[in-house]
Amino acid sequence: MKLRIDTEGVGFFCTKAPEQRTAHNTGAPRLDRETGLPLWQVQVMALDSSGGEVVAITVAGQPNVVVGSPVKVEGLTALPWSQEGRSGVAFRAESIRSAGDPVAGIITPNRPASPSGGSSGPVRPAA
Repeated sequence: MKLRIDTEGVGFFCTKAPEQRTAHNTGAPRLDRETGLPLWQVQVMALDSSGGEVVAITVAGQPNVVVGSPVKVEGLTALPWSQEGRSGVAFRAESIRSAGDPVAGIITPNRPASPSGGSSGPVRPAA
């Protein structure tokens, strides 16, 4: 049974780069049964007035989102599952798309390595 989730008043932020879903036994990309598009998983933080939760959402087709950016999640459903004594809830969305630039000051790009191969280390003010 698919349970539709009302996302009114919920903000979503991408917390991990999208990863393509693969079959455990073959490593082949998993495909959406209806569209034939590859399935991707996006880790997001869902934030509302009561707090936040990190959830992984599966979507058909590669989402164009980056870590730290607000995202729009449309058609979110929860799919309870039970298999071999384990159970949980899988989340699926019709689409996930960028809703703006990454949040400034929270996510910073990795620094390039110095020519010697080590990191450049922290920048310190001149004395």
